[in-house]
Amino acid sequence: MVAYNKDFKYDLQFGEIREQRVSDILLNKKIEVKTERGQWADTGNLAIEIAYKGKPSGLAATEADYWLHILEVDGHEFTSLLFPVDVLKKTIKAIKNPRIVMGGDGNQSKLVLIPVVELFKLAKNALQ
Repeated sequence: MVAYNKDFKYDLQFGEIREQRVSDILLNKKIEVKTERGQWADTGNLAIEIAYKGKPSGLAATEADYWLHILEVDGHEFTSLLFPVDVLKKTIKAIKNPRIVMGGDGNQSKLVLIPVVELFKLAKNALQ
């Protein structure tokens, strides 16, 4: 681990370590990719599928190491959020009274709605 320091050479070393971590994830880990094309920008919620037709699916069934959630606005990629699957699961479990809705094709998908603001507030606890 590189200690915090305002000197450029330390910042460079820190950045290079993070670049290597991202490279390792992209090249060597299983990633589940989901695109949020819905109304996340208006509602402030991410929708994470946990069941389909009453059976575990999405986050509840993934065998991936990482969950990549792409956020689009009017068909254009706005940003992406990359979560270790275990951290995302812990974060969802930490939500008090999670909002569960049905959606997707024929409203057969069970979704957890996660307020983006709450997601980031819960992140620290999920990592402990």
